[in-house]
Amino acid sequence: MKRVICLYRVSTKGQVDKDDIPMQRIECRKFIETQGWTLVGEYAEKGVSGFKVSAEKRDAIMSIRKEAERGAFDVLLVFMFDRLGRRDDETPFLVEWFISKGIEVWSTREGQQKMESRADKLINYIRYWQAGGESEKTSERVRTKHRQMVEAGLWRGGARPFGYKLIHTGRIGKKNRQLFDLAIDEKESVIIRDIFDGYIRRGMGMHRLANYLNSHYPSPDKIWAPQSIKTILTNPIYIGVSRCGDVRSPVNEALRIVSDEDFQFARHVMDMRVTRKTQTRGDIDEDNLDEAKRTKTSIYGASLLSGLLYCAHCGHKLVGTYHTKQRVNGEYYYRPVYRCYNGATKAKGCDGQRTYSAARIEKAVLEIVHQYFSHFGESMDAVWKEQQRLQIKQGSGARLKQAELSLSRLQAQHKKLREELVKVLMGESVFDEETIKSMLDEKQDAIEKAEAYLKEVRAFAEDTEQKLQQLIFQYRSIKNWSSVFDQANDDEKKMILARIIEKITVDKNYNISIYFFLTLEDFRKEMEDNAEKIEILEASQCI
Repeated sequence: MKRVICLYRVSTKGQVDKDDIPMQRIECRKFIETQGWTLVGEYAEKGVSGFKVSAEKRDAIMSIRKEAERGAFDVLLVFMFDRLGRRDDETPFLVEWFISKGIEVWSTREGQQKMESRADKLINYIRYWQAGGESEKTSERVRTKHRQMVEAGLWRGGARPFGYKLIHTGRIGKKNRQLFDLAIDEKESVIIRDIFDGYIRRGMGMHRLANYLNSHYPSPDKIWAPQSIKTILTNPIYIGVSRCGDVRSPVNEALRIVSDEDFQFARHVMDMRVTRKTQTRGDIDEDNLDEAKRTKTSIYGASLLSGLLYCAHCGHKLVGTYHTKQRVNGEYYYRPVYRCYNGATKAKGCDGQRTYSAARIEKAVLEIVHQYFSHFGESMDAVWKEQQRLQIKQGSGARLKQAELSLSRLQAQHKKLREELVKVLMGESVFDEETIKSMLDEKQDAIEKAEAYLKEVRAFAEDTEQKLQQLIFQYRSIKNWSSVFDQANDDEKKMILARIIEKITVDKNYNISIYFFLTLEDFRKEMEDNAEKIEILEASQCI
């Protein structure tokens, strides 16, 4: 009696949700019963693409191969042969490998796959060639359709973004189904604007915003969390732009809820918060956790530099507070100060002061900030020239096209080799099977390297473009802030300072160091680094 191992596989989320594996299992078990065989093992794969994922990366396939090596079964049974895989450069040879080990390969629908003649090999290869081609065509059709819909400004389906509603506009899709379009939900759009306003103007972080929204807009259907707020702050749909991969739609003003400036500001503030959190994470240890919670202040604290000022001796954050003083006449008054709790307790070897005069520090900082604004105003033209030079030197668009062309050329060569393999199997080629297989393997390796290089080039181009846009935005912002800073109120000044300053340190002699998020020197260094990355990237190209 033959011993059977069954393999079940579903590749898409829809199939996983529908749980198609029980159907495959039922069909295979019925088939085993009709053949009088014995089931000795079952392997299942959920959400695994037989086209995109190689056999070596599929745990079920590798386990079955090990079982075949030790002679644990006689028949490998699948519902249909494409459950084994759809890679035409791999799966036919996988089937051939099992057969060479004395394993019969069966499908409940298509019968036994044999390798007794050249015709059998040809049929085996053509089957997976067709399956792979169909998978590739289907994937490309879906991608193309989605890209075209996004480029046309149409909603391509899925869950609606918060702030919008789905409406019928008369569009009809496949199977005569009515398609939806997006429109602004006036009630929810108020909340979206409140989120952006709270984040960029009221100094609220994502956790505070989540608590605020849950208390001010309570709903049994919507519980706000920091991650959902981050998703909103980074989704370009709120400026009227849909996306699909690297494709972006033209701006649809009918879908705009926030301004471009507010959207860019939100990304800028987010980057600053991440940078600051990363650089100060090590300042707070377990022994100081409670104190840190007590002394933590926002940029809207009692003093102008709250949240920015640090002790130069111990690195601890200075907290804005007040000293109570008594005049000669007995009258009490309050003097604003910045306090270092490590300095007060002489903890962690801090030899700095306990308190620092807020007026003295703030006066010095404001003088430096005015110099900073003046410096940028005078250097703006030079910055723009440098930025244009970088864009020309970078030439990422040309490099991207070259990488895409190289990959396309390799894929065309691989296709010709597959066609030549068919001729080999039909006895019409000057090459033998092993030579073609070797050439296919080499070409596949080259394709994988080309794909990796293309991915790297795309990532570099996107990263550089993002950095350039951020730099441009920062410079424009700094230029605008310089013109309004002196007329701004205290809260507005705090926000501006928080956007341009990473941190400020002061020592007991009132030596002050200000670390800006962006300087002209930083910009020039960024350009030099990009130039080096370009050279490294081009040197690593192996196609």
